[in-house]
Amino acid sequence: MYDSHISSRKDDHVRLAQQYYEQNALNPRTHAEIDAMQFIPNALPEVSRADVSRETSFAGLALERPYFINAMTGGTPRANEINRRLARVAQETHSPMALGSMSIAVKNPDTRAAYAQLAADFPDVNFLANLGAEHTLDSARLVVDLVGAKALQIHLNAAQEIVMPEGEKDFRGWTEHIRAVAEGLGADGVPVIVKEVGFGMSAETVAQLVDAGVRTVDVAGRGGTNFVQIENARNAEQDFSYLEDWGLSTLRSLLEAVHVREEREEHLDIIASGGVRGPLDIVKYVALGADAVGLSAAFLQAVTASEDADEAVAGAVALVRAWDEHVTNLLTILGVRSLPQLRARAPYVLPESVHAYVRQRFV
Repeated sequence: MYDSHISSRKDDHVRLAQQYYEQNALNPRTHAEIDAMQFIPNALPEVSRADVSRETSFAGLALERPYFINAMTGGTPRANEINRRLARVAQETHSPMALGSMSIAVKNPDTRAAYAQLAADFPDVNFLANLGAEHTLDSARLVVDLVGAKALQIHLNAAQEIVMPEGEKDFRGWTEHIRAVAEGLGADGVPVIVKEVGFGMSAETVAQLVDAGVRTVDVAGRGGTNFVQIENARNAEQDFSYLEDWGLSTLRSLLEAVHVREEREEHLDIIASGGVRGPLDIVKYVALGADAVGLSAAFLQAVTASEDADEAVAGAVALVRAWDEHVTNLLTILGVRSLPQLRARAPYVLPESVHAYVRQRFV
């Protein structure tokens, strides 16, 4: 049996994420700084498009392209159908696929069969399992084994929990849980990725995670799915609309994480996610230091665009193919043959607001 309360909440999340998608994606305030970032064009690129590589990696996973299907949902009949569509896209495009929070599988054994079936039906997909920071190593191992996950995402969602009517309000012990899970799964050969859910990460948070043994972070900044907005819509008791602009943008969060990587001079894979709208955003975030870019809402919209699963999946696969071509085109006209070259050689300018932010934070 499904827990009707948890199932209702998860389905609410999907419904409201879709409802607010266009409003958030088109909000000029949210994307002002990444839109104002400008590449300096290269009129003599001296590169053949045929020689350009889009390959990258994070957490030991090799990717054919610098973006992947990030965490969304799971654990209810509707969410399981969405995940099956996403898995079909992942299989056809050889993309990793992160699952949404699997806490429902920890709490309710009856939900585990759907996850196991997903993994059995799509054996070639590199799934990333997902749990909150409150969970133990035993729970982490359970969800990893359930889908044969290549890595575990641990999500940080304090702001969401505060607004969620039934949310957790005690966040003590999260860092130690992360440390224990990173150490335990590391011994099993399973990397841990710690991600925000849309409110960004500060340099201080990233440094804490590095100290806890984490070597991959997903900064998941403000600009995409807004869980304060979603939970506030579900909250009939209190109004949290004043927190709807809470957090750091993806661009600023990325700069915070890159600062830690450069200051510490140790290995740290950085994923940028949160409000990524298309190939130009992807290339910009990689140029700024991201190893990969995660997309959730764009894929959710694509695989639910039609009631016919075959039609929706075909549309999502076509979207990936088109974006791949555009990423290659952008790298070509920038005169770079690879993503490391993009990070090292492609010149760009950032708006003064970003420079002012960096001066206040790090100078």
